[in-house]
Amino acid sequence: MSKTTWIGAGFAALAALALVLWRDDGGRETLETSPEPVHVEIAGHALAVPLNAIRFPGERRPGPQERLDLALLGPDWVGRTAETAARFDEPAATSDVVWVTISKATGEMDSAALLATVYSRFFEGDPLPAPEDLGLTGRRLAAKAGYVGEEVWFEPGVVHPFVARCWPTAPDGPVTTCLQQKTVGDLSIARRFPRARLADWRALVDGLDARLTAWGVPVR
Repeated sequence: MSKTTWIGAGFAALAALALVLWRDDGGRETLETSPEPVHVEIAGHALAVPLNAIRFPGERRPGPQERLDLALLGPDWVGRTAETAARFDEPAATSDVVWVTISKATGEMDSAALLATVYSRFFEGDPLPAPEDLGLTGRRLAAKAGYVGEEVWFEPGVVHPFVARCWPTAPDGPVTTCLQQKTVGDLSIARRFPRARLADWRALVDGLDARLTAWGVPVR
């Protein structure tokens, strides 16, 4: 891959991150505890998603949407209720809440493609220590390539691996936040979660996949 190509891939990765961290309509997250489903459509896919799982009021309207931003509490992966509201307001690094963004795919590489074409070129040092039963390999990414304090965790030897890129939320701070993005047909599904949840990443993936499937989101 040429330097120009991997720089472009890096910008695509940053765009994927921005997709999860930023709202393009200037709206703010508002509290909603009703589990009543709203019927929306993204890229031709009909979804029925509970109101209390959707973060922004503009996305709680029925009909076509460009994207949905969700906040889901584990281990059942459901939206905010009166009883669980405080859990949604904990600092992201300690919360059991995962943020999911569903949008139309725009041709950007997902996490698995970035591992094969970009991240693997910038591994630095030895593999990161991890329990043997974790099933993931962790590698630091080179700061000189712009990945300051970042690491990537992936399933080795798997055709379609789980891949998460993780980073610190403060300069020189610990790595606290991870992002996994996958492309399924014409949909992009991005999941942002605390790094601490890597310890049970299989349950996270399986649980979220089951919940999204129940709402009509194709996850495979």
